[in-house]
Amino acid sequence: MQTPDEWLADFEAKVADLQQKATEFKQAVESSATTLSSDEGDISVTVAPNGALTGLELTDAALRAASGKALADRVMALVRSARQNAADGVAQAFVPLGGDADVVQHIVVAETAVDETAAAEVEPAPGKPRRVVADEEDYSQSRAVYKNDSW
Repeated sequence: MQTPDEWLADFEAKVADLQQKATEFKQAVESSATTLSSDEGDISVTVAPNGALTGLELTDAALRAASGKALADRVMALVRSARQNAADGVAQAFVPLGGDADVVQHIVVAETAVDETAAAEVEPAPGKPRRVVADEEDYSQSRAVYKNDSW
């Protein structure tokens, strides 16, 4: 049986270890921000660890090379790739906390198209109050993070 002093020393060591792991986790998550450029180098996007778009750079060549829709499609494809990279980085940040590389088996990033009608309803005409559109998607069956497929 441990003495109170031994118990306290053990507890303090565990707390110090947890603080160190929390610091490393925070740094790993923060470093998961991702910047990607297109193969041509004319588009560059940066996303935060949470997937938020934080930077977009377009060269004049990108603007001249394609129609607006084609350019938007290229930007969105690059953003999806950057978001997946950021999500992978965040997922890997959890591995040291679980002690097992299988803790984070896979992350699925949903690729949803924007409904132009819904988008128009969200942005009201000037002078009208903003209407909040509820998210009607059912994510209860989507897979996000699993230890293994037997869950």
